[in-house]
Amino acid sequence: MRGSWIAWVVLLAACSSSKPISDQGTRAGGRTVSPPTQAVAGHASAPPAAVAAPAAVAAPAAAAPAGDGDASGAVRSLWEAGREAARERSRTLAERIATEPDFGKAMTAGLEARGWEFFFTTPTATAAALDLLLAALHEAPDHGLRAERYPTPAIDEAVARFRAASGQAAAARAVLDADPAWQALRPLVERSSAPGEAEVEGLVEAGRIPDDDDALDTAVKRHAEAMAADKALYRSRADVEVPAMAGFFRYALDMRFVVAAHPFRADREPARAAEKHRDRLLAAFDAFARDPAAGLAALPPPHPYYAATRKALAQYRKLAAGGPFPEVSFKGKLKRGARGDTVRALRARLAAEGYLAASDSAEFDPAMEDAVKDYQATHGYDPNGVLEDKHLKSLNVPVEQRVRQIELSLQRWRESEVRHEEPLYVRVNIPEFMMEVWEEGKLARKHRVVTGNNNWDKDVDNRIEGRINRTKLFTATISQVLLNPKWHVPGRIRREELEFEILKEPDYYARHNFKVKTLPDGREEIYQDSGHGNALGRVKFVFPNPFGIFMHDTNMKEFFKREIRAFSHGCIRLQDPLEVAFFLLEKIQGMTQEEVRAILDRRDEKQIDLDRKVPIFVEYNSVGVDEDGRAVFFSDVYGYDRDWYDGKIPYSDDEMKLLLRKIPKLG
Repeated sequence: MRGSWIAWVVLLAACSSSKPISDQGTRAGGRTVSPPTQAVAGHASAPPAAVAAPAAVAAPAAAAPAGDGDASGAVRSLWEAGREAARERSRTLAERIATEPDFGKAMTAGLEARGWEFFFTTPTATAAALDLLLAALHEAPDHGLRAERYPTPAIDEAVARFRAASGQAAAARAVLDADPAWQALRPLVERSSAPGEAEVEGLVEAGRIPDDDDALDTAVKRHAEAMAADKALYRSRADVEVPAMAGFFRYALDMRFVVAAHPFRADREPARAAEKHRDRLLAAFDAFARDPAAGLAALPPPHPYYAATRKALAQYRKLAAGGPFPEVSFKGKLKRGARGDTVRALRARLAAEGYLAASDSAEFDPAMEDAVKDYQATHGYDPNGVLEDKHLKSLNVPVEQRVRQIELSLQRWRESEVRHEEPLYVRVNIPEFMMEVWEEGKLARKHRVVTGNNNWDKDVDNRIEGRINRTKLFTATISQVLLNPKWHVPGRIRREELEFEILKEPDYYARHNFKVKTLPDGREEIYQDSGHGNALGRVKFVFPNPFGIFMHDTNMKEFFKREIRAFSHGCIRLQDPLEVAFFLLEKIQGMTQEEVRAILDRRDEKQIDLDRKVPIFVEYNSVGVDEDGRAVFFSDVYGYDRDWYDGKIPYSDDEMKLLLRKIPKLG
């Protein structure tokens, strides 16, 4: 019967190795790659031979039955069949990875870094990390992200298939492991290296391998069934692992790395985003693998405004599900004491957005006045309780548009450069016309600002024209505080403004404390000396940046009373600069208010270099939240929202020419 057992061993080899596919070592690059010790999330997979062009999956080649004494040929067939099983797993994984071209390279690098170990499944169960990831992906629309960007349906379906395959594989393996003939053959079949001919024959002669055709035939059949079940299990695991990894990478990309709404930094080639950010995606996945809950929690912006804006999105989506806001129409002013159908319609409109309890009353009573003030405060208006024509357009903005505004706000927060972990920082939000000082994660101060105007203007010195006075969006660090600053007048302002003032008033310079200084090269420098009437007021905050923008006091306080405060040439005018200076100099330099005031009283310019620089973030976000968590809608003063909705962002070269262009001829 020696020829018979050799033939059975060859048949076993033709079915491939008897070990479960998910537990076998693999070969990559000409060397054996054994799976590392099982980690939290599962067993090792096989490295893909080629991701870009997966080979067709081929069945292991069956060896011809061997005759008496042909032990070495049978053993070699067994060894080759085991290796072919590993190569088949490689082809299976490569084929599956190739279905995710955006993240194929990242997946391959991630699996290779983990020793080709699957993360989201074991042979018997899904990992807790998968449940956490699926929960995050299902909640992606709550962040204003489109559900169709994520493969959650594919993952859910694959998990169902995996569970069925896992049960079938376990059942087939249990039957095989209980087979006495298999128990005798198992040490041979699971050998990583082929046993020698003499060793095999010695086992037969010692009676350790049964000489029973029926028993061996049954073992072969059961082994084939177990291996077919293991093959299906491996494929089902790959069907979970690949879309799950793709889902994580897509989620991380959207949460942390994609820039889509910034008018000047938006990715011009979004299809390349995965490749551009591959290293950062892999770092995020590594953090997720170490601690899935913490790794996912670290992806959305940590700023409290982001969480509050998410809640506002849920609220406005709920409002939108209830139907459109009622339209209102009136002329002139509408205020307390008014009566009639117009008031009744206004009451319905305010009630629809939650500012007032529903009622059929036609009287503009005190409760309605309070509701109007609340509405005005949360829509960028002064809360005086009186409605005018300018409020009518806001009241008739569709609720669906408000939802889109909040979604865009969330996108801008995900792109924000604000580092909320900073112990002290300043944030300026242009549409809000406000600056904030944050300390240890809490809002410490908030003040009105005036920002750059949106007029079409010319800079003859640099031969450009366009919306050149817009305050730029950037990040910098406040390095100096200047007390009693001098104002060195830019050439453009001198040419286009001061020279016209001199024509009207020849003593304009003298009356307004301007000085003319001749430089060594013969050029004249105009500056306004410190003191009363200085355009920069008493304080200037310096944060070097490519745009020459700084934040300062001003002698034109009346602009702070305006709702839309876009009047500067690009710099940021601060309403309460001394309060901010006192705060920063005390926190950083340890200076008392009395020390600062003593310097101010001397009227001489004093430069204070900060011992610790303070980050400042100048941003554009047309939706905020108030202290009660209500959404606040601001003016789209520079039209960046409109351009986003119109698909103009990122700006094309033609669009950029409409914003800024060369002056063809000096005049």
